[in-house]
Amino acid sequence: MAARREKREYRISSLQNQVILADALQGLQFLPKESVDLIMTSPEPFLPGQDEDIQTAYTAYLEYMREVIRECGRVLTDGRFLAITASHVLIPRRTRSESSLRIAVTFDLHRIFMEEGFVFVDDIILRNADGSGRMTGRGSRFSVDRNPLQYKPQPVTEYLMVYRKGQDVLIDALIHDHPQPELVERSRIPDGYEKTNIWNIHADPEEKYPARFPRGLAERVVQYYSFQNDVVLDPFAGIGITARAAAEQKRRFCMIEHCAKVADYMMDDLRMRGSSFIHPFEFSFVDLRKEDDHA
Repeated sequence: MAARREKREYRISSLQNQVILADALQGLQFLPKESVDLIMTSPEPFLPGQDEDIQTAYTAYLEYMREVIRECGRVLTDGRFLAITASHVLIPRRTRSESSLRIAVTFDLHRIFMEEGFVFVDDIILRNADGSGRMTGRGSRFSVDRNPLQYKPQPVTEYLMVYRKGQDVLIDALIHDHPQPELVERSRIPDGYEKTNIWNIHADPEEKYPARFPRGLAERVVQYYSFQNDVVLDPFAGIGITARAAAEQKRRFCMIEHCAKVADYMMDDLRMRGSSFIHPFEFSFVDLRKEDDHA
């Protein structure tokens, strides 16, 4: 007979809207344990320098991502979800005597998530563009002479990987034991939801700083994996697409961004859009950079 699971107290986070200027890992370490209800993010891609040894740089990248993923597990409430976009990376050849290199970043990140105790939930395929066959030189030789072995199609998809923190807390319990059932009811998903794991995503119009993922993607993830008034965290916030999606759907947000100019852009944008968000719309700003980093 299976052991009966102990019922846990359902606690609502006290975090309020905030933007944190810091490296992702530093910002995560600043947050209290189990203080967020959903993590939606898109890390900066692995891009080695021209003179860097690729394997050494990639190992360091994965070690950093492991630390970030571990901290995400610490700040995420038990039983709740983490969604991360990732794609394989093409490293163009550096000389004519070398071959280009494609690195399966998504699969390596998946291994880390499993090793850090997350539960795999879903892999959603994001189709976001048509490949030209010539982007970054990929497939350019084949498009000219059509020789076998040279066929390398331009990738037009990336992954949205969805994980859950632990299995001790049943999803039914998170729904039925919520202390504010009216929020659960108001969070119900209407018709028109995605019915397959292949999503056609349209890029947003170009902004001053490029977004790491389309607004429509963030809106779906926030809607499908959180309740109203939940706290949504993005440790690689960029221009704050996740914050917009959270605020517009009556969730709270916590954004971590390491670039001061991008963080300023995000905050100006949130203030400008504030009239359409939760009333009254406010957020705090925390600067965790070291003094010698402020120049």
